[in-house]
Amino acid sequence: MAKFLKGNELNSELEKIFETAHGDIILISPYIQLHERYKSSLLTKVHDDRIRITVLFGKNEEDMSKSMKQEDFDFFKQFPNIEILHEKRLHAKYYANESKAILTTMNLYGFSQNNNIEAGVLMEKKSIASFTGGNNLDEEAWQYFSTVVDQAELLYKKVPVYEKKNILSSNKYVKSEIEIDKLSEFFNNKSYSKVFKKNIQKAETKNTDISKNENG
Repeated sequence: MAKFLKGNELNSELEKIFETAHGDIILISPYIQLHERYKSSLLTKVHDDRIRITVLFGKNEEDMSKSMKQEDFDFFKQFPNIEILHEKRLHAKYYANESKAILTTMNLYGFSQNNNIEAGVLMEKKSIASFTGGNNLDEEAWQYFSTVVDQAELLYKKVPVYEKKNILSSNKYVKSEIEIDKLSEFFNNKSYSKVFKKNIQKAETKNTDISKNENG
């Protein structure tokens, strides 16, 4: 089933995708700057280690902070089971959980939500399609974007660690461990560069003022 979405309905359905997820949350958007309402929806899953979150952003290969700010990276780092990837060619916008997906024009960006004319298509998985051999649009989209994610550069990965006490007991979540973190290094260097540049500019201004005083 496919449903056309626009305006507030698009925003509402996107929030529902986050809130009703039980296994996966997929966020694919070239630009990410989370609106507070999206943060609130995602935070309903912040303590659920069973939900795997995949974030793919794009563009601005030379300066990724133009596509995703550090504050959004810091927000995502709270989650126990998450991957963040980058694909410089990304232009598509796709948001999904294990049963629903939205293919849309809208970036995961506050300005887009508040100011732009946006539209999208909501797709829901139909289990009957797997038995009848019918075409499942959501499955095609899921497979395509899974391939896009597989080919993207992995920048951050945090995985849950489990403990099993005995054969009869279920695995118990203990903690999460960061396996890959290239983004912290990038943002730390970015912050250093800003401070360094600012200090250079101050020094140049000071030297200019001294020269003016001496010549005056």
